[in-house]
Amino acid sequence: MYRTLEIGRAFKMSRPLLAAFDFDHTIYDDNSDIVARKLYPNDSLPDSVERLYARDNWTLYMGKIFELLNENSIDVETIESAINRIPSVPGIDTLLTELHSRDCEIIIISDSNSLFIEWWLNHKGLSHTVKEIFTNPATVDEESGMLKIEMYHLQDYCKLSNKNLCKGQILEDYISRRFAEGVNFEKIAYVGDGKNDYCPILRLSEKDVAFPRVGYTLVKVLNQTDDETRQVKADVVPWESGEEIFEDLKKRISSL
Repeated sequence: MYRTLEIGRAFKMSRPLLAAFDFDHTIYDDNSDIVARKLYPNDSLPDSVERLYARDNWTLYMGKIFELLNENSIDVETIESAINRIPSVPGIDTLLTELHSRDCEIIIISDSNSLFIEWWLNHKGLSHTVKEIFTNPATVDEESGMLKIEMYHLQDYCKLSNKNLCKGQILEDYISRRFAEGVNFEKIAYVGDGKNDYCPILRLSEKDVAFPRVGYTLVKVLNQTDDETRQVKADVVPWESGEEIFEDLKKRISSL
C-alpha cells in the first residue's frame, strides 16, 4: 500500500539526517489546541461546536473555538501567552539544537497550526533549528482580531490520516523535493506520539528509525501485530527524553 522512502540514497550531496517531528506532546509537552480551548470561560461548549469535535472536522472545530474566544474578549495576545507557557518535552530543546549544529535537517509536520508553532519556537529561541513547518495555516483577521485556521490540504487517499493532513504524503513529498534540489539524506528519523504519526512511519525504510514517545498512542499502535503494522520496516525505538533520541542517533550516524 505504501512505498518506502528509498529515493536518492546515493546522491552526491548528502546530509547525515532528516529529522521529522510532530509538535504536540512531542516538542512541547501538551496539546496546544486543548490549551487554547481551556481559555474559554464556560465549562461547556455550545452543542453545535461539540458535534464538530465528534467528527473528522478538527480544523473547523478549532475555527469555532477561536470564534468563541473572540466573542468572549479572549484576544490573540492572551492565546499567544498561553501557548508560550507550554513547557518543552524533556531534552527536546537540546536535541533540536544539537541536530541543527551537526548539519541535520529538521522539519515539523503537525496537525496544530502555523501561528502556535511559530509563536512557541520564537519564544524558545529555536526557530533557527527548523528548516520547514508543515501544518494548518493560521492568521489573525485584521478587522476582528480573531485567529483563523484553514486546512493544510484536503485529501481522500489515506485512510490512516485526517482529511486535512496526511503526514506520510507530506514527508514523502518533502524528500522527493529535496532530492530534486540536490540533497540526499543518509537516514530519516520520525519522532511522534499520536495515531496520525503512524502513516509517515509506514513510509520509512530499513535504514531509518521511528521514535514513538513512551506512554502515548503511537507506541500502542506500533505494538499491534496485524498485517499493517508488520509493514513497518524502520527500527522502532520508544523514547522518553530528547537525550535518549540523540544518544541513539549518535550510535547510528558516525558524523554526529
